Amino acid sequence: MLISAKAVLLGSGEVLVPGMVRVLGSRIIQVAEDLSLRTGEERVVLEDSVLSPGLINTHVHLDYTGLRGQLPATSFPAWVKEILRLKASLSRGSLEAALCEGFGLLARSGTTGVGNMESYPELLLLADRIPLRCWWFLEMIDLRPHVWSEEATFAVLRFFDQPPVPLGRLGLAPHAPYTASPELYRLVRDSAQRFRLPVTTHVAESPEEWTMFWEGDGELLDLVSQAGRPRMAGRELSPLQWLDRIGGLTPGMLLVHLNYLCEADWTLLATRAFPVVHCPKSHAFFSYAPFPLERMLSLGIPVCLGTDSLASNDTLDLREEIRQARHRHPGIAPKRWWEMVTATPARALGLRGALGEIRGGAWADLAAFRWRSGLDPWESCIESREEPLFLMVHGKVRKAEGRWLP
Repeated sequence: MLISAKAVLLGSGEVLVPGMVRVLGSRIIQVAEDLSLRTGEERVVLEDSVLSPGLINTHVHLDYTGLRGQLPATSFPAWVKEILRLKASLSRGSLEAALCEGFGLLARSGTTGVGNMESYPELLLLADRIPLRCWWFLEMIDLRPHVWSEEATFAVLRFFDQPPVPLGRLGLAPHAPYTASPELYRLVRDSAQRFRLPVTTHVAESPEEWTMFWEGDGELLDLVSQAGRPRMAGRELSPLQWLDRIGGLTPGMLLVHLNYLCEADWTLLATRAFPVVHCPKSHAFFSYAPFPLERMLSLGIPVCLGTDSLASNDTLDLREEIRQARHRHPGIAPKRWWEMVTATPARALGLRGALGEIRGGAWADLAAFRWRSGLDPWESCIESREEPLFLMVHGKVRKAEGRWLP
């Protein structure tokens, strides 16, 4: 297939105007301003459009897609109590419907890859039917003893014996320092290194989490203590320092949120280069302290954007996340924002050059957005409120000529 567009965003701030991309099978094999059509080759002409790498949402909980608008923006511990109450009523059918709806919402915003935090391992049995590239991060909590069902165990083991190649990948997600024990974090670290699995965790998200670890007190500590976690004395340790102290930081671990940090945390981040995931709309939902994005970028810390779940958001559209964040961080260039949803998450997931860029040899995950007159191509993509004009995942066209394909 030969695809032509008014502009092609190559990645790392580079653009071709106009540009053409040749795809063979699942890979991009050639990119240039002008290419000749080969015998038997399909031609796709995307007029007045910008062709971009498909967007990558590095943090979402698709299990909760059906909970949109059902949780109030109260304190974080109160929100946790309410989501636990609502989760108890979710049926297998409602979870499958939420998953399918979530993947549809992602695709309709130009997302081709997603890091999904999966609380129900049996849903991995649906992986063969998912049209997007997905990292299934198993969410792990050990406050109370829990035995997986045979179905859940089979679903996970199948990823090792019969992985749903090429779009499904397994990852590990110890939930957070307040719900996962030191032993669990260390087990995850060792298992991830043995099986070469990506790892992510929530950390330093709320002021209540900070109070729990720094002062050994507060509403969140009361909540998790009731669930079985031993109470702890204040040690003047941040949640991130606690993770480092117990040996729970896996190399390359994606650290989600990091809203509350001390100077010792900054030293650790600057020297260890962990990728960070920021979820702007969820951040605003909880009215957290301003996110230190400029400082992270100035230190060379790789920052990705995610949406979190519809239990603390009203959209799964990464373009809206950028628009939300730009109100607080107006000095960041459009091309830099776009990198946070394409090339940076690809590198964070260990796929530098294979995803998040339009180059020879990369996988053909592509999205095209209408180019609005007067805007540069990155700005036009960010400001787009429409569905993508064209979507391709692993070389398979998912949308073209105004219609979605099976």
